[in-house]
Order: sequence, then structure tokens, then C-alpha cells
Amino acid sequence: MKLKTNRLVLAGVLAALLSGCQGGRPDAALSVPARAEAEGDAVGAVDDVVVIAVIDSGINPYHWDYVGAFMPQHQNSDPTDDLPLDRDPAEWLPGHPGRDAFADYRPIRLTLDTEDQFRSTTELHDQDAAQWGLIRYSEGTSNDQVKMYWFPGTKIIGHVAFSPGLIGDPATSAVLGSRSGSVDTWAAESHGIGTSSVSAGNIHGTCPNCLIVYVHGTSEQANEWVAQQDWIDLQTNSWGASLAYRERAYAGSDTELQREAVERGQQIFFSAGNGQANAFVAPNTTLMSSQEGPDWIVTVGAISPNDSSSYSGHGKPSDIASIGSRYPSATGGGDMTTAQGNFSGTSNATPVVAGLYGEALYRLRRMLPGASRMQADGIVARGLLPCGAANPDCALVDGAISVHELREALFRAADYSDTTWNVGGLVTLPATGNDAELEFMAEGHGSYRGRLDGDEAYLSEVDGIVGFITGDWHEVMDAQQAAWFAADSYCRQSVWGDWDYGYADQFEVPEAAPEWPVRSFLTELCPEVIGAAVEAERLYYGAF
Repeated sequence: MKLKTNRLVLAGVLAALLSGCQGGRPDAALSVPARAEAEGDAVGAVDDVVVIAVIDSGINPYHWDYVGAFMPQHQNSDPTDDLPLDRDPAEWLPGHPGRDAFADYRPIRLTLDTEDQFRSTTELHDQDAAQWGLIRYSEGTSNDQVKMYWFPGTKIIGHVAFSPGLIGDPATSAVLGSRSGSVDTWAAESHGIGTSSVSAGNIHGTCPNCLIVYVHGTSEQANEWVAQQDWIDLQTNSWGASLAYRERAYAGSDTELQREAVERGQQIFFSAGNGQANAFVAPNTTLMSSQEGPDWIVTVGAISPNDSSSYSGHGKPSDIASIGSRYPSATGGGDMTTAQGNFSGTSNATPVVAGLYGEALYRLRRMLPGASRMQADGIVARGLLPCGAANPDCALVDGAISVHELREALFRAADYSDTTWNVGGLVTLPATGNDAELEFMAEGHGSYRGRLDGDEAYLSEVDGIVGFITGDWHEVMDAQQAAWFAADSYCRQSVWGDWDYGYADQFEVPEAAPEWPVRSFLTELCPEVIGAAVEAERLYYGAF
């Protein structure tokens, strides 16, 4: 049942909370068109839902960023877009494996306060201690080893806990990952509350219309389980493993499983990292990590909220970038149900970008008659609509949208910042004074600011992504861009494996040129220098 009466309460509360920043809340202004076809029974299949998997630390379902009553669909006057969040998602979410697929499957019934914006979530958690005590670690990455939970009345329709291992030690990770004891995954404030709220939170998220599968435990087990789930549309990762502290040299991922997941239709986002010692000063090289280096991963860097300039210390090269400091989120402001603080780093930038991808996918599914959310051979939405005049050969021309087309739209709709770029400190790649090269390394295809500058600016960013898919705007990629990304793609594929959808397969890989020293390195020396380092990493991990 929708709590429409709380809309004015929420509006007033958040107006006060956000008076010192540019963030807004999802309300009627953020609504989307009515469903193209009525769904009939309110608990029937819902084909336009988008599900984001957030892999991180603790979660706080009591915060209004996660409470279902405050989703945009439940705050407007249209009952046809409501979601039956009090019902088992296996009953209404197409593609859900079903309760019998898992080793354990049950609701965690919490006391949700939708009236008191100052209510202590610690108090609510303590009151619900017996329910939290039902959660157990999963013991493997196949569904029959996974213990799945869900929180009725919230947008967290799935919750899995993997025991975290020691970063960079696969043997220890394997041992810890097999624990079967209980785990209290709640937190009043946490890194995971930051990543989940800025990606899919009702108040702070760039996809307030998305649902969440929350995976507790930053580990390869978490990644591998999510990658196998064709009912999860995308995953966002604001963490990274490493052989040494924060330099992100790592080869422990199942890169073939990653590639299969993306080619099936699940996009994977990974943070580029905050550099050496996590200090945001001396950057790490993303090319040497199996989590950030493969061509099929979207690797996200960070920019300043002030002038959109690149932070010198984030990982490079990156594919795209977003805000790296002082971004409003549900963590860092205490434990009340509407607490707000600031979130930072590539940890923030990555879920902001992932949420924009998810919101664009949600809106496209809502636009398409008879849209389907099932992933198959890269297709993420089906339905026939006429293409816009700007591009009559748009992605909709064949009646289907692929994960690769939506990824391209995300890249092409990003804006470059007219600022001075600072890369400094990279020892793996050569120095360069070419401003374009510095920009491509730091910002990739450009940047997004998410909800930092208010709802109008945020909606414009979403419209840009959707408009590229629908053909409402189109422009040919700049030749310098195409050459740079072809070289970057060539390097990544030479190290981590071939990929038919990379830029190296679309554009001619450029020859070496003295005015492009990094680009030249990527095509001439990357296979030997980066490839040899990665091979050494693989030998290390192969010993376990």
C-alpha cells in the first residue's frame, strides 16, 4: 500500500536537509511516462524494473533512501507504476531464480518508520536484532550455495553476504569465504551506504527508480556470484584488490566470467581507485588490474565538484568520470532515517555513473511497448519505436537495445570539462604534455555530475543518454578520440583478452607518434611491459 500522505512530510524534511547543497529528491518532477501497456494485477510480472547489484560493506535499510514508500513510483499519483515491495520478488520479478534455487531464502522483516525523520536507525536495528540474526554467510558462488534474503517494504529485493578475505591474498580469501556463521550486515553509517545511496537511493541516487541487490563483502566471490545472475542488470564496485597496498596490480579475477556477463547483458562498473595509499595524490595504473583493466569493464575516475578538474591521484586511464568529493549521500551524517553526509573518491564517482546507466535503461524500458527485462545475447530491452531524425539508424532501428549500445550512449553523452588536467605520478606510463592525451587518460569519454547540481541538470544528463539511443541527437566521434580509445582498447585486449565490442575492433589502431607518447606506449610497448607484469601476477595467483 502506498503511503501517499507522507509525500509532503518527505518534501519538507528534505528541503531542510538539502538547503545547503544542490541535491534534490525524487518526486513528481522525476517521474517517467506511464507504462506503455498496463500491467493488470498489481502483483503481476513487472518487466521494466532495473536491478543494480551493489558490492560493498554494511547497509541501513531503515534510511528513507531505501524505504519503498519513498520511491518515485510510490510518491506520485499514478498507481500503475507501484511495485509490490511487500511481496516476495520471486513472485513478480521476471528472471528471478525463485526461492527454491537458493540454499536459504527468507524475508528479513524490519520495523520501518515512515513518519519520523529523526528516528534513530540504531534503535530500530536493536529492536529488530532477532531478524538481523537470521542472516548467514553464503558458502559458494552457485545459487544452491547462496543464502538469499530480502527486506519487505524496501527497494532492497535481494541481500547476500560473503565473508571478505584479505585483499591480495587469494588463499586467505578462499578460507574466509567458506565461513557459514551469522553476520550482522547492518550499519548506521558505512562505505556501502554511500555507494548504494548515490546509485539507487530514493533521495540521493542517480537511479531512484532502480531496485537493489545488496551484496555484503568485497571479494571475488561476490563478483562471481553477481556475474552469473541474468536478472541483475548491472553491478557497481567501489573497491579493488591488489598485490601491494593500493597500487592495484592484481590478476585474481575470473575475467572470462566477467566478459560472458557483459556480453550477456550485465554491465560491470569498477572504480579506478584513489591512487597510492588511497591518498588521491599519486595515481595507480588501471591497466594492471583484472578488475579495472579488461576492455569490457567500465572504469570510473573522479573530478572535482568545484571546477570539474581531474584529481591527480585517481586511477588512469579511465573510461569516464564523475564527482570525487563532497557528494551528498545517506552516510556521514548520523543514524537518523533521513541522515545526510558527504561521500567522496572514485568510490562515489562509480555508483553515480552506474546509476545514470540504470536510470537510462529504466526509462527506455518504460518507453518501449512490451519491453522485456531479460538478458540474452547482449540485449537488455526490446520494443519497436521510430528513430529520431538526428539518427535514423539509431539503436532502436532493429527493435532491440544492447548492453553495448547503452554503454556507447553513456560514453557519448558525457561532457568534457574545460579545465587543466593533472595526471602526475604515474610510473608505468610515459609522461606527456599533450592536453588531449591528459584529458583522455583522466576523464575518458567525459564526466557526469549526477544530482550534485540539482534535478534539472541531472535529468538533462539522463535525457542525453536516452536521446542518443532514440536518435534524438547524434554526432560522429572525434578522430582524436577514436584513435586514443582504439589504442587504449588494443592495450587492454592484448593484456586481458580479445573482445569483439572494443574500440580496437571498430577503429584503426593508430601508429606511434611523438606528440602522443602515452598513446604510442599503448600500441607499441603495452603488450610487452604491462603484459609481462600481468603474467607475473597470474603466476602468483595460479600458485593457490
